[in-house]
Amino acid sequence: MRWAMVPVATLAAGLGLCAGPAYAGARADYQAIAHTIVGRVGETVEVELGVRNGGPGPAGGRPGHGAGTYEVTPPPGTTIVAAPHSGVRQPCVAKASPSAEPGSYVCSIGEDFSAGERETLGFQVRIDRKVDGAEGLVRVLDRDGEPSPDPDPGNDSAPIRVEVVDRAPEPPPAPATNSTLLLATTSGTAVSAGAIALGVTRRRQR
Repeated sequence: MRWAMVPVATLAAGLGLCAGPAYAGARADYQAIAHTIVGRVGETVEVELGVRNGGPGPAGGRPGHGAGTYEVTPPPGTTIVAAPHSGVRQPCVAKASPSAEPGSYVCSIGEDFSAGERETLGFQVRIDRKVDGAEGLVRVLDRDGEPSPDPDPGNDSAPIRVEVVDRAPEPPPAPATNSTLLLATTSGTAVSAGAIALGVTRRRQR
């Protein structure tokens, strides 16, 4: 008697069992995303900041409480001038804790945050002054209801650096025009043209 090979998933379905995904029980690896702030002193520029779900698990957190949060702290010498908006949702709020760095924001991640996806926001940041070596931080915060450890805590934060560029060079002034010289040159050209014409006429009369 020959036995047919039956896939495990089909066998489990026939027995009324549920075959879970390979990453069942695995926690998602949230990775902080930051970019360098580039601009002149006094300028307000946009910088993309946020988080990525590196998998293998799905988004964590309790249902109805989003997929987690992350904190944005601007570098010294800069100011976040306004909290970003995402449609009708206000994803970021100012951190009111007395121990918080000035101008820090805590941002929530939407419920639907699958492995491989990223959620970032455009922050408007003003460069108030140049501070050598200044760095801010994007930091993923602990998620409620997930006691399992982060699979890679080393990427839970990313530095926000600042590159202050010099002002654009002023265009050179237009050269001044000497009206007296121009008039003299024009007059001299006219006299020379008249002399040439006269010489030609004389040669024809000969």
